[in-house]
Amino acid sequence: MDSFIKESLKLELTQRLAARSLSLMPPLHKLPPKIFRPLFLALERMIGLRKIELPRIVDYLIPVTSATTELPEQPEKIKIRVYYPQLIDEASVTSGKNTEAHIQQDPDHKRSLVYFHGGGCVVGSIETHDHFCRYLAKHSNMNIISVDYRLSPEHKFPTPICDAIDAWNWINHHHKQLNLNPDYIGVGGDSAGGYLACLIGQTSLQDNLPVQSKTLPNFQFLLYPMLDLKGVTESYKKFNKHLILTNKLMSYFRGHYLNTLKEVDLPIVSPLHNPDIKESSNTYILTLGFDPLRDDGISYAERLIESGIKVRHEHYPDCMHAFISVAAISKRAQEATHSVAMALEAFNH
Repeated sequence: MDSFIKESLKLELTQRLAARSLSLMPPLHKLPPKIFRPLFLALERMIGLRKIELPRIVDYLIPVTSATTELPEQPEKIKIRVYYPQLIDEASVTSGKNTEAHIQQDPDHKRSLVYFHGGGCVVGSIETHDHFCRYLAKHSNMNIISVDYRLSPEHKFPTPICDAIDAWNWINHHHKQLNLNPDYIGVGGDSAGGYLACLIGQTSLQDNLPVQSKTLPNFQFLLYPMLDLKGVTESYKKFNKHLILTNKLMSYFRGHYLNTLKEVDLPIVSPLHNPDIKESSNTYILTLGFDPLRDDGISYAERLIESGIKVRHEHYPDCMHAFISVAAISKRAQEATHSVAMALEAFNH
């Protein structure tokens, strides 16, 4: 039996069937982003996590400093969505008053996570990850702030990074208005969102950007992050079909995100190759057995440890990239999603 077939049997049958069902559709890597995006949302709603209610969810429009040359007529604002797992004083949220006292009286409500969604910086949104962020907030007992950064190819590199940094700075500056403890705010995300998250704390890479991080994250939470767009590892070569994420789809994301393929050599595009990652904060990083990004994530975890960063690295050998998107039909994906939430909850202690 072929070694790849043997290994593929380790992947839960439901996940395999969900991924193979994509073969009934036009190849995702051949779809224009404007068609891919609503399709991604529709698939997420059909087979992703079910919606759960929370005591309070608030949307804000926040300014961004990085102007676009593609669509200059659009207002330079992006949306963030704050998920509160506990009831809070509504007046403090709207006015920003007495927030510090409120936080001190609520020891179980200390930490917050600024979350960036996945999708290769080309697809995905606050809406595609709404149910997941609700789940994280409820089960980790942590405030989740989801960021709707602008997408490529309309807004190419480095705009998604600049939006992420702008959002990070705005959230920290407005922590009283948002009812957050500024000493306990971390960053996180899945796939491309994990990539954006890890760049928030690497200020040495931000010198040539129009905006820089003003504070460092208290922790980072990286779910199967996108860390090297060169795409030369064994896992990139190996996982090229019958999965949600393949190397062909990664090439699609890379082509839409970058202005030129020469940019893959920049450490801010491929942070695995940043020579100095000592600024990074305490890290949780998840890698998966069936994922083109697997080897890069493992290498990054090793580099963080070598740099003296406190790291908790978990590896799920029987899960595929974006398993949270099939949690409605996959028992293993449901279990894995809950484990991820518990890993985030551990930062509360």
